[in-house]
Amino acid sequence: MVSFIRLMATDMRNIIRDRMLLYSAFLFPVVLIIICRLILPWISENVYDLAGYYPILFMMFSILFPMIFGFIIAFLIMDERDENLLTVLRVMPVSRFTYLIYRMALIISLCFVFVFTFPVLSGLIDISLVDYFPIAVLFSIFAPILALIVNNLANNKIQAFAIFKMLGSVFFLPLFGLFIAEDWKYILGIIPNFWTFMALDTLLTTGSQNLGFLAVGFITHLALLGALFYLFNRKF
Repeated sequence: MVSFIRLMATDMRNIIRDRMLLYSAFLFPVVLIIICRLILPWISENVYDLAGYYPILFMMFSILFPMIFGFIIAFLIMDERDENLLTVLRVMPVSRFTYLIYRMALIISLCFVFVFTFPVLSGLIDISLVDYFPIAVLFSIFAPILALIVNNLANNKIQAFAIFKMLGSVFFLPLFGLFIAEDWKYILGIIPNFWTFMALDTLLTTGSQNLGFLAVGFITHLALLGALFYLFNRKF
């Protein structure tokens, strides 16, 4: 337990020391909430009525949270790769496996706090938090998936930025599935967060959960997370 507290304290120091990570962790989520609470309602009242688009806007903003925290953890891990810390951990009291599990648990927990409270903080949708809980978990699991994809593909931070930019476009594509009535939309199911969007859309439109979407979502996310974790351990 003491080791995890020390690791968490080290992570916080690294985030605070890096201005880019600091802004990503604390400022950007606040900006999103301000946009949802103040700017969008003002636009709806004075410029153009956006109320009918609030659900889709909520989904667009929600996926940004795992992207933000995936970005933070990806660059923390990349710094440790550059300093050969992952190699040193092989002979440390805290095993490398335990360290990486801690990292994944930390990012999921931080992301979950923001995602789960976002319906209340944003005011964009009215939803049962009990029903929303498994969807918030799916959004949160997506954060370490992003972090591991970047670290498995990128050899340096320049490549990491380019990959994040590309992934940002790819992982917004499932939103187009909401506008496709036919079964063609399931082609987008190869992108893991498609199932999260489908589950959330069903909850918003019908008021009840679709257990099929949730089940496929959890299977897809956990299988991909396990595969990426395995590849990362093999590579580093």
